Amino acid sequence: MSDIQYIEDFFVNGNIYLSSFKNFKKYEDEMQGDRTEGHNLVGGFNGKDSSQYVSYEGGVNAYVLCATSSLNENVIKDFKGVGAIKIKDSVNFGKEIARKLPFVKTGIEGDCIYGDSKVQTLENEQNKVFQDIDFKNPVLIKEELSQITLGVEMFMKHNKYKHQQEHRLLWLSEVQIDSGVVIHCPEAIKYCDKIIF
Repeated sequence: MSDIQYIEDFFVNGNIYLSSFKNFKKYEDEMQGDRTEGHNLVGGFNGKDSSQYVSYEGGVNAYVLCATSSLNENVIKDFKGVGAIKIKDSVNFGKEIARKLPFVKTGIEGDCIYGDSKVQTLENEQNKVFQDIDFKNPVLIKEELSQITLGVEMFMKHNKYKHQQEHRLLWLSEVQIDSGVVIHCPEAIKYCDKIIF
């Protein structure tokens, strides 16, 4: 974190900021933000020597907390870090946060997946389900794609970010999330340690 005040506010008052994919697209600093967050091109071959892909955006209903699996000098530099919150038990930490968020129905966490592109080529059963989607029904498309991709688009990042070794915690809401939110959750403090550089 770039300000010790945010770290102290969490450990003293239990306040923590969760961001959103929409916010990531607004950050000026390229290493802190990414205009392509959540975007994915998904599809596959239809068995007739041709392919069909759909541009897809995930994470529009997610609160996001970004972390790193490797606290190194490059990460500290990218984020102008003066300290960090080390999460010792992400499962219980995530549960406590979820209890404070309105309309949250589920959560997911994991390491980001780095590559040269954000194209997801489906195979086997996933591709068969994809090829059978009724692309004239926008609601059905979104539901089917969510089941096929299992949210992988929310973890896909370009290789230029690989040194950050990002780990994400996501809380998925029943409503669209347009901005970040500060929540009051002192119950989550016990699952964390304070790190000051």
